[in-house]
Amino acid sequence: MKHNVDLEIHPAEIPADASAAAIESTAQMLEGMNYEPLLLLKTSGFLRMGRDDLKAEIERVNAMSSTGLMKEGLSGVANFNEIKVRHIQLLIYHYALLCRLRNDDPSAWDIINEMLEDD
Repeated sequence: MKHNVDLEIHPAEIPADASAAAIESTAQMLEGMNYEPLLLLKTSGFLRMGRDDLKAEIERVNAMSSTGLMKEGLSGVANFNEIKVRHIQLLIYHYALLCRLRNDDPSAWDIINEMLEDD
């Protein structure tokens, strides 16, 4: 059974792509720091995602069935819609942060450094 969520995403919430070089160099730097964003569902290749990739991931998550979500490790009694909404919100938040990193925003790097220091 599918549990589609009704979550309106405004285009302004998803920043434009950086250059391919900026995407790759930022991903390599973050991997060197052992950084992985905290997400609720497995999201392959997140550090190298562009805007279109993010939109496709949101569509993939929204289309997931109960069975697919349970294969991700969720309990059958979980509120699947709530988990999908929260995961999509986290995707957008971390993608926006990733875009700031790709544009060498010092305050974004401060956020990453603080996250890693807390671990």
